[in-house]
Amino acid sequence: MIERSHGKARPALVRASDLTPHETAPKPSEGRDASGRFSAGNRAARAARFTHTIRKALGAKAGSGEALIVARDARRVFGHVLASLPSDAAPVRALLAVYARHQALHAYYTLRAEALGLDTEAGLALLAVADRQSQRAERTLVTVHDLARVHAEARPRATSSLEARLLGEESKS
Repeated sequence: MIERSHGKARPALVRASDLTPHETAPKPSEGRDASGRFSAGNRAARAARFTHTIRKALGAKAGSGEALIVARDARRVFGHVLASLPSDAAPVRALLAVYARHQALHAYYTLRAEALGLDTEAGLALLAVADRQSQRAERTLVTVHDLARVHAEARPRATSSLEARLLGEESKS
């Protein structure tokens, strides 16, 4: 868009008022009752139940003290690792919750061992627990990556309309 100002043509940004309004998509009627509320057995409720199960595996948000610290760490690990995986299928998320919990427990017991002293008997005992948690987390993470790769290959990424047109033109050439 070009705008004239003081006798000169200047580029101008598009204003919100210049844009045409888009039609919003209607709410899906599947799984809803006559008033538009979700009904029993709808797909959103099933997904919410699975999400609730994953949250329980990561630890309670309403916990307190050290349990809350471990739960928060597990949630952080879960979110960051999930973002790096090629698939977020249900089996991947379920196993990733196990990994995140073991990783958070490893960090917790390592910190406790440091507080008690790494050369004390109690500190060494906590380091042994932390080491077992680390080993479990490592084995689980390898399986999570394999599972995510398998699910990513089984469900190929949807191509955008632009990609589809480009791929269609390349095949004609």
